[in-house]
Amino acid sequence: MIQGLLAGLVRLDRVRLLMSSLALCCCLVAAYAQQAPQFTMGMLNKYNSNPAYGGMDASLSVSAFIKTQWQELPGQPKFQHITAHMPLYIANGGIGVKVYRDQIGVEQLLGFEFSFNYVHETDIGLFSGGLGAGITQLQIDGSLLRAPDGLYEGNTIIHNDPILSNTVGSGLAPALSLGLYFANDFLEAGISVDQALGNTITLSNEQSTSFQMKRNFYAFGEYLYQYNESIEIYPSIMLKSDFVQTQIDLSARVVYQDLYFGGLSFRGYSANTIDAIGVILGTRVSPQLSVAYAYDITLSDIRLFSDGTHELLLQYNLNKPLGIGRPERIIYNPRF
Repeated sequence: MIQGLLAGLVRLDRVRLLMSSLALCCCLVAAYAQQAPQFTMGMLNKYNSNPAYGGMDASLSVSAFIKTQWQELPGQPKFQHITAHMPLYIANGGIGVKVYRDQIGVEQLLGFEFSFNYVHETDIGLFSGGLGAGITQLQIDGSLLRAPDGLYEGNTIIHNDPILSNTVGSGLAPALSLGLYFANDFLEAGISVDQALGNTITLSNEQSTSFQMKRNFYAFGEYLYQYNESIEIYPSIMLKSDFVQTQIDLSARVVYQDLYFGGLSFRGYSANTIDAIGVILGTRVSPQLSVAYAYDITLSDIRLFSDGTHELLLQYNLNKPLGIGRPERIIYNPRF
């Protein structure tokens, strides 16, 4: 019994060390400051922001995500993401793919990314390192822009501004994401960076306008508290930064009998960053399929011009093992 207690204390110290290291990483990121898409249900699709999570769901996992932010606001942000990932036991890791479309006003970002992550098992949990590579297309419709001194009558579009284009321009650039992830029976934590190359995209419009892709940094932590045999509570934190702006989401969700779940999320950490309170509801429709919905109640001044934010998430998990273990070595006999 004493040996078991000592072993438990050692594991607890290791977990505390891991949490301290994660907190330090969060502070370092926050000290600089991002503005990537804000997802209230990001804790339900961890692979979307961290390629090192690939295969952590122990089977083929597919997610479809739709978000309409600040309903009724002209040029409102709209996001559609599809992700799929699965374990690759033969390589001690996982693989995944992500396809996304982000639209804000006249700007549209399309992307595709393939990832691989390597998982190392230890006494305290699984450590994973992942890399995602793909391509990003940025498109801006200059015909929808309006300048104070412009001329806009009928089909006439004259901005009277040498910087602004009145045509649709698009450009391509390679995309790279990196991530680290840790998971055990009670704790999950990860850090990652999206658009790690910080590429410049030059649009194919009359002005050959150039845009630099921002590096987006993420830090995530989640803990499982087993309230009783039927109820599990998952408090979590997500930090996002691009070294210009920083945002933090504090969330907690309750899962009942692994069938129904609900939760609350609060976005912001200061008077200037308080954005919204999110309400999350979801259920498992079948052993493979689950659906979740979130509604954001806007707290910033944008609430005067919008009717809130809607998110819908569909998730499918095959719930079957895929090629567990390495195949046995084949020895060919020259006699046959």
